[in-house]
Amino acid sequence: MYSHPPSCNKYNQLWSTSGNADPEQRQLCRNYKLGVYKFNKAPSHGVKHLTTCGIVGNSPAEIASFLLNGRGLSLSQIGNFITDLRKQLSMDVLEEFMKQIDFTALPFERALRHFISKLRLPGEAQKIDKLMEVFAERYCACNPGVISESQDTVYVLAFSVIILQTDLHNPQIKLHRKMDLESFILNNRGIDNGKDLPRELLENIYEGVKKEPIISGRDHFDFLESIDKSIIGKKFNLMEPWRMLVMSTQMHEIVDKNVKPLPEKHVRHIFLFNDLLVVTKQIQIKGKATTKTTKERSISTCCFQFRSHLHVGHFKAESFATQWHPYGIRLVDGLEDDKVLIELAAYSESERSDFLAELTEVTWVYRALENDRIGTLGVSEKIGQSTLSLHSYSSDTDGGRRHTHTLGRRFFKGTLFKSANAAKALSPSSSMFYTKGISSSDARTSVEGDCSS
Repeated sequence: MYSHPPSCNKYNQLWSTSGNADPEQRQLCRNYKLGVYKFNKAPSHGVKHLTTCGIVGNSPAEIASFLLNGRGLSLSQIGNFITDLRKQLSMDVLEEFMKQIDFTALPFERALRHFISKLRLPGEAQKIDKLMEVFAERYCACNPGVISESQDTVYVLAFSVIILQTDLHNPQIKLHRKMDLESFILNNRGIDNGKDLPRELLENIYEGVKKEPIISGRDHFDFLESIDKSIIGKKFNLMEPWRMLVMSTQMHEIVDKNVKPLPEKHVRHIFLFNDLLVVTKQIQIKGKATTKTTKERSISTCCFQFRSHLHVGHFKAESFATQWHPYGIRLVDGLEDDKVLIELAAYSESERSDFLAELTEVTWVYRALENDRIGTLGVSEKIGQSTLSLHSYSSDTDGGRRHTHTLGRRFFKGTLFKSANAAKALSPSSSMFYTKGISSSDARTSVEGDCSS
């Protein structure tokens, strides 16, 4: 089998690097995550960002290695990228992608399962056709003459198996209309240059697909789906290909800072995504978990009542301490410093630090993504060359120097600002665009101020 190159470990390290890493590694990690989020929105933009940063090489072979070994990638977007028939780069990457998968000595059905586990099949028949074509070519190269001497025979058989998979496991097809063994054998009659393939081979394939569906590998979208099903009463859609869970934790929501909280009251489960912070209340334990990892099991066996959500980048986080809440976190509106959105209390200093560190990284990547998107749209020309200065302070990277960054904003879109705040938002002195930076050791941590690149 194909062995993962050293770059596989590199991607793992970049994905898991914490905010406490040295500045150079931290910036590399941020650029990698930014590239992954771009890829999950628009694959070609993500690849361009990562190659420009030098994280991924420019050659089709290095891009293919990234698609096979990179962390955080959407399997749907991998399938979309390598089947973009209009772009020569995608076709070159697809060729190298197949070269890095070894089917030697694998039975046909297992080889097809292994291939499909690397991506999610696109919805267009033309793209599926292309994937089955390159799969047949690679399988014949690894196993010459095992199924047939003809590559076309393997291609037709592969496409036939995909049709069988859809027919047998599509719940919308009634039981009496599903394809039986004889129909499958009949569909593949004479596909080997006018001859039939061995009946035993077709029987084994049919029984294998009937017993266990051929499915794509699991990615963050599958986990997101389990979270979406666990949260009830929400008023927005979680299911977006670019959205992924960064961390989840339990905290107390502070109702009165001067009153000792009861342990079982106002407990909140916080979901921090790469673009949203969702506050929920755990309400019950469900049945047996079917997911694999510990974190997935803990979430999939619970039900959560939706309480509120905040868009990352539209609020600031501050640390505070009181007699009853020594590890407090205050989230305030990005436009109005005196408007407190919610106050939370962590259970320990380490939990508070971990949450704020993750929020810092998520905020940086989210803002970089927004700035890049707005820059691509050329908004500065549409609003009369209007740009704003974002003053930020990062004590661990620039020794306390104050820098000015140009920050574009689509001011007139309701998704970013309410019309009542438009005038205030246009002011560079608005609290949305200026935050005093405080080192992580200080009790008054500011997430807003860590945006230097």
